[in-house]
Amino acid sequence: MSIEALKEYIRLFDAQEDNTAQQFKLLNEQIAIMEEKRDDLQTAIDHLRWKVDHYEDHMAVTEEELRAVEKNRADQ
Repeated sequence: MSIEALKEYIRLFDAQEDNTAQQFKLLNEQIAIMEEKRDDLQTAIDHLRWKVDHYEDHMAVTEEELRAVEKNRADQ
């Protein structure tokens, strides 16, 4: 939760009037924000994991391409 959201929650909690609905709304908004951040992080983690899992495949292809470039240069 952001500091601003925490301050707002505390303000609502400490208020004399019943702010239960606003507190509930604020908490649900914070859950949505955190879930979006979690999903973004999970997407990045999944992408990095895929790169690690397929690193050797990519390196082999890149090495072959570099050897072909070097051979073409040597042949010229």
